[in-house]
Amino acid sequence: MSSISLDLGESSEPSGGLLKWLLGRKSETRTPGVREELSRDDRFMMRHGAMVEDICEFLARAGLDPIPDHYELAWLYLAGASSTQRHMIEAHMLEHGGISPVHASGLLDVMRNAISERELAAMVEKAKSDINEAQLTADRSGQDVANFGAALGVSVDSLSNPDAAREAVAKLQILTQNMMERAAKAEAELKERSKAMSQLKSRLVQSQKQALSDALTGLPNRRAFDLQLDEAIEVAHETKQPLSVAFCDIDFFKKVNDTHGHAVGDRVIKHVAQVLKNCAGAKAHVARHGGEEYALLFENMNASLACDLLNSARARLDAKRLVAKDTNVSIGEVTISCGVATLQIGETGASMLSRADQALYEAKNTGRNRICIAP
Repeated sequence: MSSISLDLGESSEPSGGLLKWLLGRKSETRTPGVREELSRDDRFMMRHGAMVEDICEFLARAGLDPIPDHYELAWLYLAGASSTQRHMIEAHMLEHGGISPVHASGLLDVMRNAISERELAAMVEKAKSDINEAQLTADRSGQDVANFGAALGVSVDSLSNPDAAREAVAKLQILTQNMMERAAKAEAELKERSKAMSQLKSRLVQSQKQALSDALTGLPNRRAFDLQLDEAIEVAHETKQPLSVAFCDIDFFKKVNDTHGHAVGDRVIKHVAQVLKNCAGAKAHVARHGGEEYALLFENMNASLACDLLNSARARLDAKRLVAKDTNVSIGEVTISCGVATLQIGETGASMLSRADQALYEAKNTGRNRICIAP
C-alpha cells in the first residue's frame, strides 16, 4: 500500500492581528481641538468600514470561520452576486440556519465562475455597438458607390464634348482615387469590427466554459452535468439503450476538514476527483456535484457495469494512504460511498437522480465504503 503526500503550500489562515483589526478594531481616543493627520488605516476604514462590517455580519449569520475563502464569498455575496444568487444563499441560510464550510466551497465555485449580469450587459452592449458601426460602414460604402456611379455617368457624358474631355478625365481620376481611399478605409473598419466581434465571441465561449466547470477540480460542475444528463436521457429513451447514474460521496469528509483544515480537505476533493476521472476514462462522465459529492453518468451501461467501474475507483482509493506533505501527518484512508440507479422506461432525470441519492443514503447508513443499487 502506497502513500501520497499532499502539498499544502503556505497556510491560508489570516493572522491574528488582521482578524483583530477587522473584527475588533476601535477608534483611538483623540484629544478635542487637536488636529491629527489621518493614518492610511483610518482613511481605509472611513471608505470601506461599512463593507467590512457587512462582511463580518454575513460571516456571523452564516456561521462561517473567518478564513480567506469565506471572506471572498461574503464579498461576492455583498458586491457581485446577482439577485438570483443572493436569493439562493438567503434561502439556504434560512432553511439550514447557516452555511456549512463544504456548502460554502460549492457556492464560492459557482460565484467565481458565473459571469456577472453587469459583465454580460456590457458584452451585449459592445456587440450591439460593433454591429451598428459595421452597418454604418456598410451604408456609407453603399452610398459612396452610388455617388461614384452618378458622378461617373456625368463625367462619361462629358466625354462627348471635345472641349470638356480633358476636364472630365481629371475629374474621373480624382473620383477614382477618392473611391479607392474610401473603400480601403471601409475595409479597414470592417476588419477592425470583425476582429472585435471575434474577440467578444471568444470571451463568451470562455465564460460559458468557466460557467460549466468546477474551479477546484477542473471537472464539469452540477449545471454541466444536468445539461448532459437531459441529453443522454432523451437519447436513451429513443434508442432503448441503458443509462445509469451514480452519486459518490467522500466518507467522513467533515472529520478530515475538522482535523486537518480546509486546505487539506480541498486537496482530498481534488485527489478523489482525479481517481474517478482516471477510472472513468471515456466510459463515463464525471462531475463535481457540490461539496464532497460527485455525479457520474454511464451511457450504454447498466447498473452492474457501472458498479464495476466504481469498484475500480474504490480499489485505487483503498490502496493509497494520504499524507500532508508539509506536516508529514497521516490523513489516513479516504473512501467513498456510492449510489447507482439505471433509467427506467419513461422515467425522468429527477426521478432517476432521486433513486440514486436514496441508494447513496443506504450505502452511508449500512457501513460506508460500499456501493448500493437503487431498486
